[in-house]
Amino acid sequence: MLNLASIFQSGMVLQREKVGCIWGVTEPDEKVTLDILGQHIEEQADSEGKFYIEYKPLKATKSAEVIVRSGDDAVILENVAVGEVWIAGGQSNMEFHMRYEKNLKEIKPNCNNSHIRFFDVPEVAYDGQLEAFDYSEMGKWRKATPEDIEYFTAVGYYFAADLQKDLDVPVGIIGCNWGGTVAASWMNPETVRKCGKEWMDEYEDFAANADLSDYYKRQNQSIINDRGNLFRDPFSEFIMPKTPSSEEIAEFFAGMGDFEPPAADEPLPFNIPGALYEHMVKTIAPISARGVLWYQGESDDESGRAHLYENMLTGMIADWRKLFKDDSLAFIIVQLPGFESWLQSKNNRYDLIRKAQQGVTKKVSNTYLCSASDMGEQFDIHPKNKKPIGERMALLAKGHVYGEDVLCDAPEVEKAEVKDGNIEISFSNVGEGLVLEGDEINSLNILNEQGSKINDFRYEIAGDKLKLTLKIDETNKPVKIEFAQEKFYIVNLYNSSHIPAIPFEISL
Repeated sequence: MLNLASIFQSGMVLQREKVGCIWGVTEPDEKVTLDILGQHIEEQADSEGKFYIEYKPLKATKSAEVIVRSGDDAVILENVAVGEVWIAGGQSNMEFHMRYEKNLKEIKPNCNNSHIRFFDVPEVAYDGQLEAFDYSEMGKWRKATPEDIEYFTAVGYYFAADLQKDLDVPVGIIGCNWGGTVAASWMNPETVRKCGKEWMDEYEDFAANADLSDYYKRQNQSIINDRGNLFRDPFSEFIMPKTPSSEEIAEFFAGMGDFEPPAADEPLPFNIPGALYEHMVKTIAPISARGVLWYQGESDDESGRAHLYENMLTGMIADWRKLFKDDSLAFIIVQLPGFESWLQSKNNRYDLIRKAQQGVTKKVSNTYLCSASDMGEQFDIHPKNKKPIGERMALLAKGHVYGEDVLCDAPEVEKAEVKDGNIEISFSNVGEGLVLEGDEINSLNILNEQGSKINDFRYEIAGDKLKLTLKIDETNKPVKIEFAQEKFYIVNLYNSSHIPAIPFEISL
């Protein structure tokens, strides 16, 4: 009996230039050997048969053979590439498949690239779920081909395609994501207790008064937990490719028949603190990777706990770095774009989520903020064009992780000064200068002491500065400048790398 962890398959991608590892199970106390690109390593399984083998950093290669032996058994992995590995984590905007992406028809016929590969971690939240449903289409390594491209996370695909072309090494994306999930489910429960006690209190109140055996038995009967092939899910097929009208939505739900929505007074399994940390993240850790692409936060807003998000995201990053045994694991975080409402989802305090995301990238080392301030859709929580997001994340990786001399960060306010009726706002990360696309700056408001908008002002863009001119008197005294602070907006102020400015508010 020799079994490797499920992520170790023929056709996979291993991380180059970092210490790596392979693990699995065999007979108790059995000797296990690993042969990989000229390295021969021996280890011994523990009394339960578990083994863990580390190997020295590897150079990039397009195809290699990996052999693991134990007793009379051997597992041979063929066509294993060595290059760059990134984990694509988060909720539905990271999960969002190329199947539904705006540019699929253009991309699909010409996407053949065996050096771009993808593994989708099975979406499992509790013991027994994997056995209760058909997961045969998940948990396998795929290549970028017309046959398999639809399974790729769209953000991850565009990131990988851009990076692979630039670095000229294989790129593997490990999709570890699930739509509608909160940060707490991706964290160690003990960290949730420290960073967001409200989440643990809520779950523990439920668990103390519930029949958990009956709860999980019922989960195995619910189609909501059938996550083995989302392309079989009528709701995903209806809602993801387009933004339906209210009439179309009503017609869809009218045709749902006997579907029973989850009970409102009990948690969904995938949002129980630690559920996905335990049943998804741990299944791929501590595989060696260069970093994490993170696109999540909408569900933390819907919970009414946006005020906890900075601590939660900080704690989650620390949890993953510990689990993957890599204190420098990079995190590239998508800042949520403008949005108003979609089905039952509403933008309550996305502004707090955005500030939290920005705050984390200021305080936590090796974390970077990807601006999406021009990419939102007012009445759809899933923007269909993921290409700019993936490519901006790749640009951040090139600049910060791979050390290329590129302008990769978004324009961000450095300071604001008031001088003789002029307000001068200076930005960092502008490159050759700020660029306005359009005739007027979108979503820029100057407020007086009463909170009313001051409409009589002019502006000028000069290099790294936005200069505002207005007549200042007792009734027209500016006290605050707001930029992209409405629920929905489309920012049209860019730097010379065509990255849109980060939302801000300034008190004067």
